[in-house]
Amino acid sequence: MRSSLAFTTNTATSLLPCSSKKLQKNNSIHRSNTKHHLPPLNEFIATVFKRSKLSPCVCLVSLIYLQRLKTGLPSHARGDIDTPYRLFLAAILTASKFLSETGTCLTSQAIVVMTDHAYSPKDVNLMERSFLGLIKYNLFVNVEAIKAYLDIHGKTLEMDLVEEVLDQHL
Repeated sequence: MRSSLAFTTNTATSLLPCSSKKLQKNNSIHRSNTKHHLPPLNEFIATVFKRSKLSPCVCLVSLIYLQRLKTGLPSHARGDIDTPYRLFLAAILTASKFLSETGTCLTSQAIVVMTDHAYSPKDVNLMERSFLGLIKYNLFVNVEAIKAYLDIHGKTLEMDLVEEVLDQHL
């Protein structure tokens, strides 16, 4: 789990250059809708993993979505200080919904609670819609894409491909 956490944190922070301060827009300080200071990203991700109890398949597909996002971003793309947090949340929410056949317990409201109200439900819904647009609604992940991803990152993630598990979830 520790290696998955470190890998996910590194993936989220390496998506695009982000400001270390809140960005200024129109001569006023851009305010994130967070009600309090966000913890370090690795702690934030660990908390969400612990509280959400996401399946490894959802976590893996969310990482594939983040990779798709990174490869599709223009070179001049820049983010705000909390962009890695927002992209991580949007990726797990999107992956959870896509992989769910009977509905998912991971909803905007659940994310609000899991993150100690760092974001509002409206914020989370906007994150999800924006994320879907950024990945051009390319949600389908086939077994070959998972195998290719694990061939590259599997050792770092300490994940082995188990065909039976993939067949059950995809």
